[in-house]
Amino acid sequence: MPHVRTCGFRSAKWLRRGQGLTAKSKWQQQYFSQVVRDARPFRMAVIGSGPAGFYSVYKIMQGIDNAVVDMYEQLPAPFGLVRYGVAPDHPEVKNCQDKFTEVASSPNFNFIGNVRIGQDVLLDDLTQHYDAILFAYGASRDRKLGIAGEDTLHGIYAARDFVGWYNGLPEFSHLDPRLDDSDTAVIIGQGNVALDVARTLLKGVDALRHTDISEQALASLSKSRIKRVHVVGRRGPMQFACTIKEVRELMKLPSVAFEAIDRDLLPPDLSTLPRTAKRLTKLLLEGSSTLLPDARKSWSFDFLLSPLHFISGRDTKSAQLNAVSFSKMEFAGAADRFDPAAKVQKVGEERPQLIHTSLAFRSIGYQSEPLPGMSELGIAFDEHRGIITNDGHGRLVPRARAREANDADTIPGMYCAGWVKRGPTGVIANTMEDSFATAAAIVADWNNKATFLGGGDGWQSIQGGVTERGTRTVSWDDWLKIDVAEKKRGNTLGKEREKFTSRQDMLKVIHAGIYYGPTSLKTDLCLKGKRMMYELCERQGIPYRNCKKWILAQDEQQHEQLDRTHKFASSIGVPTHFVSLDEARNKEPDVLARNAVLESPTTGIVDSHTYMSYLLSDFQSKGGDLACHTTVGAIEPLSLGAQGYSVQTTSASGESATVTTETLINSAGLDAVSLSNSILPPKRHMKPYYAKGSYYSYAAAHPRPKTLVYPAPTTGAAGLGTHLTMDMTGAIRFGPDVEWVDDPNDLSVNEERLGAALDEIEIYLPSINREKVMLDYAGIRPKLGKGSAVAQGKGDGFSDFYIKKEEGFDNFVNLLGIESPGLTSSLAIAEMVDGLFQTMAPETTALTSKVSSGSPYQLDQPQTLKASTALLKRIKSETDRKEAASTTKSLIRTEDSSDEKDSSDAEPIWLVLTTKRNIVDQRRLKPGKIPLPHSLNTSSTTTICLITCDPQRQVKDVLAHPSFPKSLASRITKVIGISKLKARYQPFESKRQLLDEHDVFLADARIITMLPKILGKTFYKGSKKPVPVSLEPYRQSNAEGKRVVPKPTTEKSKPMSPPLQVAKEIEKTLSCALVHLSPSNNVSVRVGLSSFTPQQIADNVEAVVNGLAAKFIPKGWRNVRGVHVKGPNTMALPIWLADELWVDEADVLEDAEAEEIKAVGMKGGAKRKSRPLDEAVENEDGKGAKRERSTDVAKEERKKRKRVDQDPGLSKQMKERREKLREQMKADREDMRGTIDAMTVK
Repeated sequence: MPHVRTCGFRSAKWLRRGQGLTAKSKWQQQYFSQVVRDARPFRMAVIGSGPAGFYSVYKIMQGIDNAVVDMYEQLPAPFGLVRYGVAPDHPEVKNCQDKFTEVASSPNFNFIGNVRIGQDVLLDDLTQHYDAILFAYGASRDRKLGIAGEDTLHGIYAARDFVGWYNGLPEFSHLDPRLDDSDTAVIIGQGNVALDVARTLLKGVDALRHTDISEQALASLSKSRIKRVHVVGRRGPMQFACTIKEVRELMKLPSVAFEAIDRDLLPPDLSTLPRTAKRLTKLLLEGSSTLLPDARKSWSFDFLLSPLHFISGRDTKSAQLNAVSFSKMEFAGAADRFDPAAKVQKVGEERPQLIHTSLAFRSIGYQSEPLPGMSELGIAFDEHRGIITNDGHGRLVPRARAREANDADTIPGMYCAGWVKRGPTGVIANTMEDSFATAAAIVADWNNKATFLGGGDGWQSIQGGVTERGTRTVSWDDWLKIDVAEKKRGNTLGKEREKFTSRQDMLKVIHAGIYYGPTSLKTDLCLKGKRMMYELCERQGIPYRNCKKWILAQDEQQHEQLDRTHKFASSIGVPTHFVSLDEARNKEPDVLARNAVLESPTTGIVDSHTYMSYLLSDFQSKGGDLACHTTVGAIEPLSLGAQGYSVQTTSASGESATVTTETLINSAGLDAVSLSNSILPPKRHMKPYYAKGSYYSYAAAHPRPKTLVYPAPTTGAAGLGTHLTMDMTGAIRFGPDVEWVDDPNDLSVNEERLGAALDEIEIYLPSINREKVMLDYAGIRPKLGKGSAVAQGKGDGFSDFYIKKEEGFDNFVNLLGIESPGLTSSLAIAEMVDGLFQTMAPETTALTSKVSSGSPYQLDQPQTLKASTALLKRIKSETDRKEAASTTKSLIRTEDSSDEKDSSDAEPIWLVLTTKRNIVDQRRLKPGKIPLPHSLNTSSTTTICLITCDPQRQVKDVLAHPSFPKSLASRITKVIGISKLKARYQPFESKRQLLDEHDVFLADARIITMLPKILGKTFYKGSKKPVPVSLEPYRQSNAEGKRVVPKPTTEKSKPMSPPLQVAKEIEKTLSCALVHLSPSNNVSVRVGLSSFTPQQIADNVEAVVNGLAAKFIPKGWRNVRGVHVKGPNTMALPIWLADELWVDEADVLEDAEAEEIKAVGMKGGAKRKSRPLDEAVENEDGKGAKRERSTDVAKEERKKRKRVDQDPGLSKQMKERREKLREQMKADREDMRGTIDAMTVK
């Protein structure tokens, strides 16, 4: 019986959640109905792109198969509070953006930015096209004090506005707080946001300069006169709601003092306080590290003060804040002043307290607002609390009058999460938990077949109406362009990013730019390719000349274009500068510029023939073959490329051939689009356009400028104008112009276009001899559209390079529309394509060599050394490339600095061992360690956290013992017992902080199996998993001769080794590799660092492989499928591969084993069974593997086999099967070039 779901929006009944059908009502009839749920996916609209939205989507996509999510955001940029609310000096809090980006990479996720719900898209429209709507938007306004002067005086700011301003929120880019008008600031409120504001005002500008704080804010803060900050609250220190971290950061600010608070406001006995309150109270009592007499700035917590009104200056006409008046408060009645819930009241008739300042911030909380159209949908919004009324699990509850009209508990298909659900409280971790709860409710409702909205096609059905209203939406790909542009802006300023502070600037990044646009492939690859080409020419002696380029403006309009070009060039790090007209005339007297000259000093020319000849020679020296005069007729993907591609070719003599290749790169230039269309499905076909450009030579001796000359780029033109270029001999050419043709083979120069070209040339070279300009040659550029060659904005038709691996086709990369600046970009394009193939490459590429003698179940040392050498060489070359590409220099490195990198900067080297069968034995899954010849933890600055059995005091006493080595004790910066670990490090932030504070984590072997559940993915997804260390004393012989563990000294303590033994075990563990297996067939162990030598890597690899085979891998070497080494960003290089790698291990039988296995059956043609492989496999040393069955049972079976008649047919089949397997193995060995010398290191 198909279940009922809702669809449509205009009639019938709806289901009460978890119950059957209810009576109809007008409200139900208006909004909900039911139909049979079809097979299409669950589709949901999410309003808001902050943490609440992304965390909810993450869980929903996990819980509902093929769920499709459209996320609506009013700004062009996602991430909400994380991007615009987190303080710039807290970058670690923003790491959750990585997870959000991972969620957004799903093909079922659609980001729709720059869209306002209620204006650009109506809520009623959403209800008609989705199964569910999730309200996950945050707080759009701050709470007000409601006192005199708050809305009329200048100098009073909401903390929300100030935080948004320094974080680059477009809404507050105009704020411009006057930080230079006063030396005192008052912050009303004592929460975390208030302390963020205080820290920003007090912190030195240099400490903020490398964060993502806006440059506008930095400029204002650099002029700030603030020396004193009051953080004011109505109640006492035991009632305020800030966190320890925020207070600690303020206490540690250099040259900033904290003014002590009244000791009577704090409990006399701190031992009775809860742990968090105790730590915070101690922090307040200890105060700042800087004393008041030594401080340049100071701050204070001012308690028991309630704002009365804001006061202007003596001049009654002045609208500038001059002071804040506060009423003094006291604890009400017999209230306990140390009770967190204690209430306060105004103190009698006491005179108000004034704090003189011209700068005040209110920070008493945020508040969400209802969206337009909510009321019409019956959604209840609590104006006082600023939340959507819900059932606590995120399901929306209808308005009171709607509830009276029916007996529904909640509104079907409508949910909320985050601040709009619970109010603006807590940190991001609280929002995550809250969002997960809402997501769980949505998943449960869908899986339990509860009632939802009408469903539909979502954004596809809404997009047309939004476009008609003139709204320019932003997709996720658009956001990635903004992201890249911001990071580039930041890179030039020595910071992570510089945000755009206006919507218009963000949209310009996507839809405008000078020449090729700030985030286009043409820009990126041209810049990178130019640098790479100059380096190659210098290194290989390829002729080139840096002759510079001038771009000329003949009028004011063109001058404005040059200004934009100059600003854009500066934003991406390309040096350009204006040359005065007088200087230009002196340098190039024959060149005419009536308005302006912009010079690009790094532009040059290269001997393209020599360059191409070098590339061909290099290609052939590496084993490449070039087949000229060969036409590609057709390309057939075999199993969508999974088995390669069949390429049919025809030579100039008419000879046909078919080539099969595993990888395919389509860089066919003029024919690239047609080849792509022959492979891809019709809906992904493109149309090619051919732009013919004619060049004209110049035979006269005068004029002959020595600089490349370009006219100002023209909006909408398909080229950059007929410009003056030259070759390495100094010969001048003009061109190319643009002529659209249909035939890509039409290379004739059109004489009719010469006159127009001469007219263009005479504008900037008036003394040209027109009769000496001759037709030279023509070329054709493959384009993907007839739009502008210069990216100017929406509708310009600018077409970027198309370089991508095609989805759904293995190992296929398309290069389409590769025209100017293709030559300049060529080396960078090659590097990009190589990177695309690295992401597609399989872990192994060839069968490795085996040792020449002895057992095959051992590593070949030369093979291991070769792989280690190749891996380190690859890592070093990639590191050098990145350093060369970086424009940011080290601020602390000097000429005397060592070139050697610290080991902490080295990349880890991993050993990856795969097995034929999953490791499921719980005894083997227990974390262990393997001694290494070369330790990974040799640095004297390595910090160690030691996790112990309870009580932790035992271990601390051991470390403090005089006999314990002090050098080792100094490296152990934290000792924590298992109970305190459970209690103290439950929140995600605290775990991450603990992880960041230490380099190595050691754990008592007696509790090591308890830690994954306690520490979770925060620890166990990275390389800092706790390593087991034995703190238990060595076993000693008792009176009976048995070795037993000594008993503990007290009832609560655990047996503990003496100090020297503990030190020995810790040092031993530090030189070991951690082995932490999971129930799978894959084992990864860190065996080295990129700072190691190849021999050190090889030594460690051999030790770890032998240790794994001996202790951790069931059946040892016989269960090993392959051994590889890899870096964090490299492919895996094979060291050892099993011969039976390509078949199921159940079919792999040794000759001796095959002879032993006999057919077992009964008369009458009953089925025969062969003995299980587990019983057939023998160990290397000839001893039989342990049988799972008892010896008696095994003997009985052997006797039974001897009594059974042989089946000749089955024996013949087994013999044929063995022969076939041997032939297959022999053929595959011959086909595979199995040494590391033949392997291409990607």
